[in-house]
Amino acid sequence: MEPLMLPMMMYGKFRGVRVKRDAEGNTVKKMLKGKEASVKEKVWIIHKEESGDAGVYPSVNHIYVHTGKGGRRLSKPAEALKEKWEALASMWAHDTAWQMTEKEKIVVEMIAHFPDESRDRDTNNVFKLLMDALNKIIYDDDHFALPRVMDFKTVAPGEKPFFELYIYRKADEDEILQQRLYGQEMMVDERRVNQSLPGVG
Repeated sequence: MEPLMLPMMMYGKFRGVRVKRDAEGNTVKKMLKGKEASVKEKVWIIHKEESGDAGVYPSVNHIYVHTGKGGRRLSKPAEALKEKWEALASMWAHDTAWQMTEKEKIVVEMIAHFPDESRDRDTNNVFKLLMDALNKIIYDDDHFALPRVMDFKTVAPGEKPFFELYIYRKADEDEILQQRLYGQEMMVDERRVNQSLPGVG
């Protein structure tokens, strides 16, 4: 089964908060409920992929911007990543002869290859944007998508983080699982044969 490989991180301009400092670089303070507290200010933070920036993980907390009156929309970095995912998914569908399904359950297995850093990330938090990106390419309605986190790993130093997806029809699940089990058994038998040969093992 050919996996669909997708880049993980968003890049661009993000709204953030930082401690406010005066002209001399000192932290600005104020009294809050009888205690001294640092003053925070909203700023724009720019993440550039070409400069080696690690980027921003596309969790639900980072893909939206508020539009007022309780509304929200995708941020420009999220839209850019979604468009990149859509293009790669279309290429994958073409290369594998996948036809968009209609009203059929589709399994989307995901292995997350996280950056080489200590920060923990929630793998399930990315499914909203990911399932939307596959809509009208892999399936006709993401209501029929069955996302599953299979594993998470860490990329090697210097390697860019990515998502590894395995996509198949729910109706084919039993056959695919049997193929995987057969493949594992073949690998075990091969190792046993190699171990039994003189000078091998």
